[in-house]
Amino acid sequence: MTEFKGLADIDYLKKTGKILASLKQISYKKMQIKQGDIVLDLGCGPGIDAIELGGLVSPNGSAIGVDYDEAMLKQASAQVKEIEMQHIVHFQQEDASALSFNDNHFDSCRSERLFMHLNNPEQVVAEMFRVTKPGGHVVVIEPDWASMSVACESPEIERLLLNYRLEKFFPNGYSGRNLYRLFNEAHFTDIQVEAFVNPSTDLAFFYAIGVQEALENKALADNVITPEALAQWRTELQQAAHNNSFYSSASIVMVHGVKPL
Repeated sequence: MTEFKGLADIDYLKKTGKILASLKQISYKKMQIKQGDIVLDLGCGPGIDAIELGGLVSPNGSAIGVDYDEAMLKQASAQVKEIEMQHIVHFQQEDASALSFNDNHFDSCRSERLFMHLNNPEQVVAEMFRVTKPGGHVVVIEPDWASMSVACESPEIERLLLNYRLEKFFPNGYSGRNLYRLFNEAHFTDIQVEAFVNPSTDLAFFYAIGVQEALENKALADNVITPEALAQWRTELQQAAHNNSFYSSASIVMVHGVKPL
């Protein structure tokens, strides 16, 4: 297994982007994008979604990808230049909680797997509301990490690592289940909530989608789990994979709302 290099690792985002490709397409449809629209991808990472959005608003629209990470933006800009879409797709560094855009600037906005990294999700939802035009659509996709379940012989270790994920590893580990409340508090209308269960019988997939190895290593460094318990956990999962009996599942929540006219 390849170790996750950090919460803003390009390889990880590209890999999970492929895994979640079908959910991305659903989110684009919910944005009800038209040619000529101006759209925002908040927390754009290496630009995967912004480029897709650019294709939907072309030839005379604009897709803007925003991220705080300079390395991500550099990668995204290089990719857009390579495919010659720089006249449609643009990237800029922004603080998601204090966007520089004017009120009512975008026809629609989206965000994916950003909120679990935020300490101030309420403010970021408020910003998405502010910069969206009246009647515009906003879509946010987040994992519900609390729904993660792993078939194992040591459920006490599973729960220990899950609680660490929720309370310590991510700043906002309960991001998925809190989206509906956040959209209501921000005064969106026509709010829709969907949950997609992602089962897996592939141990490598489990480690990739959940940044599991990085989590385990950090839990060990923080003395949350002992070396013996971690070794036992890993041995059990590897044995299950060898016996073709590994199973895990987790839900991803998608919330869609409309800014009132």
